[in-house]
Amino acid sequence: MNGDDGDGTTGVAALGDAPAALDGDGTTYDVAELVGVLGELVEDAFPDDIWIRGQIRNLNRRSRKGHVYFDLVTPAPAEKHPEAVLPVVLFDWYRKIVNRILGSGAAGQMVDGVEVRIHGRVSIYKARGQLQLQMKTIDPAYTLSRLADERDRLLTELKAAGLLERNRALPLPTLPLRVGLVTSAGSAAEADFRKVLSASGIGWEILVVDTPVQGFGSEQRIAGALALAEQHGAEVIALVRGGGARTELAPFDSAAVAHAVVARSVPVLTGIGHEIDKTVVDVVAHTACNTPTACATALVDHAGRFDRASLDLWRGIERSVTARLAGDRHLLDAAARQTCAAVMASCRGARSEVRRLALAIDRAAHHGTRRASQRLDSLEAQARAYDPQRALERGWSITTDGAGQLLRSVAGIMPGATLRTRMRDGTVTSTAGAVRPAETTGSDHD
Repeated sequence: MNGDDGDGTTGVAALGDAPAALDGDGTTYDVAELVGVLGELVEDAFPDDIWIRGQIRNLNRRSRKGHVYFDLVTPAPAEKHPEAVLPVVLFDWYRKIVNRILGSGAAGQMVDGVEVRIHGRVSIYKARGQLQLQMKTIDPAYTLSRLADERDRLLTELKAAGLLERNRALPLPTLPLRVGLVTSAGSAAEADFRKVLSASGIGWEILVVDTPVQGFGSEQRIAGALALAEQHGAEVIALVRGGGARTELAPFDSAAVAHAVVARSVPVLTGIGHEIDKTVVDVVAHTACNTPTACATALVDHAGRFDRASLDLWRGIERSVTARLAGDRHLLDAAARQTCAAVMASCRGARSEVRRLALAIDRAAHHGTRRASQRLDSLEAQARAYDPQRALERGWSITTDGAGQLLRSVAGIMPGATLRTRMRDGTVTSTAGAVRPAETTGSDHD
């Protein structure tokens, strides 16, 4: 028989170690008999259906017949084991009733991690010998009330700590091209988000951080994904998912995800597909949008404002430069006209001066020519006056020595020297005889 070893494990008692209370006179039950007795005891203890509350776990088992199986546990954080677990079966015909109560797209749905209040019969499942609850209906108001109370409590705590506006106070980058997308990879939410960014024609860089966006334990996964997106250099983070019931959106009302958003040093935008109340994450985020498409559109519009501002700036620069060039062209034209007028005036003055100088030069040339001509005439007259030939014509003669040197005096002429005397009509060569200097004052002419 099985027993507890005291350390949480189950052992098997060895033969011969049976307790003394077990003797040959005790009743021995068949397994089916014992289970049947336990079933009767349970039915006697709970003859009627009961209401029971707890947290849904392991809501992922469904038979081919449409029956749903899950565990109802004492509420506990994801990282801890629950204190108590009760298996629950929801037969297909009751499942249809529950679905009608919840309604398609209603505010409350059965999902992992949500606290519920359900109604059913406690029994023993003989095939496994385990206690179980055969669920028949659900109280959606209980779940919604619990979610609303937790939401209000968390918002009050965040407000008291001054955390509601922390992420919203962060400046949104002028052109945040590196976008961290936190969502379930391959989901319609991711596809819708990507479609809008791709159609914008802007060079976005999308960093997808895959995470479950509903179900038990998703709060911690989403919080970790937000931190991972920032660690990988996202300039802005988009947290998106498709539409869902309030219970499916419960992770976005959790303290773990809210504090993860508050702790980010980059803006967080939400695009959670809800149509009624905002989640806590929407309240603490930088910008809250209704859908993934709207979230992507908000980023595109923000980038578009930068593009339009840049275009307006360049147009302003163009207008300023055009106006400046037009003004400079006007000044340049005016300066050119002034320069042209000044040059023309200067040229006219220079032309007049050139004519004046030309006339002056002409007059000076004529005057100089006349003076030169007169001088030449005077020199010519002097030359004619001093021309030896004229003196010879008048009867004078010129005597030179044998070397052709002109003799002006008898001094130095030696007797026997050769003399050449030039006259009007020829030259006479002679030999000096006696040389006699002049004896009296005056000039003697031979």
